[in-house]
Amino acid sequence: MPGPPSPGQRLALTNGATLSLDQVVHEYAGKRLIFRATLEGTGPVVAKFYLGRVRQWPEWRRGVRGARALEAAGVPAPRLHYAGFEGRLSAWLCVLDWVEADEPWPPQTEALSSDLHQRLLQTLAEHHQAGLRQHDLNWLNFIPREGRLYAIDGDRVRRQRHPLDRRQARHHLLRLYASKSRLPEAEAVEGYALYCQLGGWPCSQSDGHAFLQDLRRARLRQARRVAARATRGWKHYPRTRHQAIRIIHDRRRLKPDQAAALAMALHEHGTIEARQDAEMTGALRIDLPPGPLPRLLRPWITRQAVLRTWRNALVLMRLGMPVPRPLAISWSSDGHGWLIHEWPTALETLTRLGRELDTEAKETVLERVRTALQKLARAGLHQPIGSTEELGWDGSQVWLLNPQGLRFGLPDSSHLQREAEREWKKISDLLSSVSREHAP
Repeated sequence: MPGPPSPGQRLALTNGATLSLDQVVHEYAGKRLIFRATLEGTGPVVAKFYLGRVRQWPEWRRGVRGARALEAAGVPAPRLHYAGFEGRLSAWLCVLDWVEADEPWPPQTEALSSDLHQRLLQTLAEHHQAGLRQHDLNWLNFIPREGRLYAIDGDRVRRQRHPLDRRQARHHLLRLYASKSRLPEAEAVEGYALYCQLGGWPCSQSDGHAFLQDLRRARLRQARRVAARATRGWKHYPRTRHQAIRIIHDRRRLKPDQAAALAMALHEHGTIEARQDAEMTGALRIDLPPGPLPRLLRPWITRQAVLRTWRNALVLMRLGMPVPRPLAISWSSDGHGWLIHEWPTALETLTRLGRELDTEAKETVLERVRTALQKLARAGLHQPIGSTEELGWDGSQVWLLNPQGLRFGLPDSSHLQREAEREWKKISDLLSSVSREHAP
């Protein structure tokens, strides 16, 4: 059976050239391997292997078509040198120019410098003028060189015969800013105004406001779509099983054995306090609907409650809400489920801090609570708070600790604003009652 490609291999391509594989620069387990390589007579190149004769052929075909579209359009992009099937490796291969970044890349934060933001918009404007749409707007799909951004991945590129009109370009710009969910809304609106200027289109204040409303809806849709994929074992969130416990974890933050150990401790003892990493990790028990549950439906109801909580936590995190980062979720058929998350330094629940809050500190906390609830409402979310145990305080901001009851609505609707105000009044009363209970 053919083995996967590996560094040091030399391949004789069907066009007569020899390809030498140097090092792996990216791996998508079981699907794709990307090498820095050397092509005889050309120099440094990228060799992308799509593993599998049948299952990866559509991806390879899309990638080759996209690379050819970018090259034919005349935008900054690597040249395609070879595309074909390597029978000895049972993999599809495409070879493109190696483009070296001449500045630190990718950006380590969602915040964009004005120069980088402008370059990105100019790149999109060039692509749109050439009839191109890049549907995977990941930073790793662009490389900065000589003041321009090279589009290096054609897997999700589509081309039409005429330039994009304003409606199409606006829709693609919404896609960009929906994927960059931490970019401040004000900068996104400024970016839209700059793009209109590049395209020679007028942009009034009402146009900017309409773009902002559509952006909030697009970000909410994108966040829910990504969270739904994460419950199905997508990309960074593999699904595993340890004895009778089912687990989904973030592979970037937890190793499989770490996630299994945390889940076992929670399901056996109901706590992780005995573990060495307990100071950096928190856990939330997931509540099932009140009342008796039919025995046959209990596993299904448990699974639905757990996955809904996992999706809610990921939506809140993606939209930049003040929530601990979700690390894993676990459940068993006996009706127990746990959400495992990072526990920020100095974070305490408001119940524990109730006795220590003086009048000034309490006013500060309530102001931060109102800010957080209004931010949720603008994003199309509402978070009911049952007790002060579901809110945390780290000295600078309020944290939402229980995503189970998260509700969705229309961003910035008057209904959600009223719900946020009612929730704030309820929290104010709860905080006052906690203070009275601990008063000397």
